[in-house]
Amino acid sequence: MPGAIDSKKPFGKLFCNLDDDVNALGADAPRKRLQQAAQLAIQVEFTTIPPYLTALYSIVDVSSRAYQLLRSVVMEEMFHVNQAANLLVAIGGQPRFTGNTAPAYPCYLPHANPKRTPYIGLCPASPEVFENTFAAIEAPAPPHAPAQDEQYDTIAQLYEFLSDGIIRYRRATLGPPLFDQSPRARQRTDIYLGKFGGKSMVVHDVATALAGIDQIVQQGEGSVPVGQAMIAASQWGTYNHFGDRVDGTYGPIIGTPYEMSHFRKFRLVALDVVNFPATYPITSNPKRSDFSNEVALRLVETFDVAYSIMLDALEGSFVALSHQPGEAPDPFFAQTLPLMHHVMPKLARGLMQTPMYSDGDSAVGPNAAPTYLYQTGCDALAFKRQHTKAREAAIKATDRTRRDELMAMLDDVQNYTAELISLQHSVSQANY
Repeated sequence: MPGAIDSKKPFGKLFCNLDDDVNALGADAPRKRLQQAAQLAIQVEFTTIPPYLTALYSIVDVSSRAYQLLRSVVMEEMFHVNQAANLLVAIGGQPRFTGNTAPAYPCYLPHANPKRTPYIGLCPASPEVFENTFAAIEAPAPPHAPAQDEQYDTIAQLYEFLSDGIIRYRRATLGPPLFDQSPRARQRTDIYLGKFGGKSMVVHDVATALAGIDQIVQQGEGSVPVGQAMIAASQWGTYNHFGDRVDGTYGPIIGTPYEMSHFRKFRLVALDVVNFPATYPITSNPKRSDFSNEVALRLVETFDVAYSIMLDALEGSFVALSHQPGEAPDPFFAQTLPLMHHVMPKLARGLMQTPMYSDGDSAVGPNAAPTYLYQTGCDALAFKRQHTKAREAAIKATDRTRRDELMAMLDDVQNYTAELISLQHSVSQANY
């Protein structure tokens, strides 16, 4: 089952036997394999987000084209996570984001072919990172590329295999219904708050499952029309603009310009080397053991507690309300949203302007950066304790200007987490 997946060990041949006759397999094995495949898709999508966020926060000029395009991708990746989670819920699974399903960096995409896919780290933004890592993550599959299992060459080929498995299951004559949602889980169409592409949809049959997958693939990698060569530097991506149509439906809008895929956005930034924005001089793939500056260490510990609470809450967001006793608030809007949109960005930027070493110079670096380490058992009270330690360290800073900046940032963070802390008891009682 998805809950038993260990992201540090191969799943084995997740998709083996999906090509075989389901009648010969019996019981629930093929359905469980599809649940594992959908869980893998969730992990693949989420694994891209911390590296994208690290690069995003490292860009000094938030009005720059690089920042704005990367931010749009991050928002859309959250949509991909949401839609993949809806698919898993629809076929009887429960989305996991915590424990051994949380990514640990640096790494490859979960169960990707290491010879064909990039090694992903937490690095400052640069043209090389956009080209060699980010664009490589989102590289389109060539025309007629085969569906692939856990040694996939591109994300699109992984989704193609998942789509094929769903279609084959429908054609089988034996086995439990595929689209039979667990009463303990729920789908979400209200948590994607981006103004960018994509529209979260409820999955309830093959058609809606495939439509959701199609949105993910075409928005990320783009698609190459049959008979057309892939042109990486074309003005637009290779798929029609998606949006609300006049008849109330959602999908490709004929006659509109092509929307840029994530791959195309990354290539656009990477090729514009002359106009690439300045970045904070942060270290790549930071480790707590490397920090000798107490302020940096306390800030990174505070960030990781916030990140851990956010992942717990994101996982709880897909748990059915009937299994959350009492009047517990929705974990997404009570915790995930304020942490991801306000608390974590402020802490990350504070870290990126703080030297790793006690005798360091923030203008020169190396500066600290988030480690994105998931820790079990974190709650709002743990965050409050860690936040207090960060304040105690920051107030000792000898540079008065920097001390005032850090204290102002931590006060701002405290304002955003006040409600989270007050709701801690009710949220902790929820049966995630």
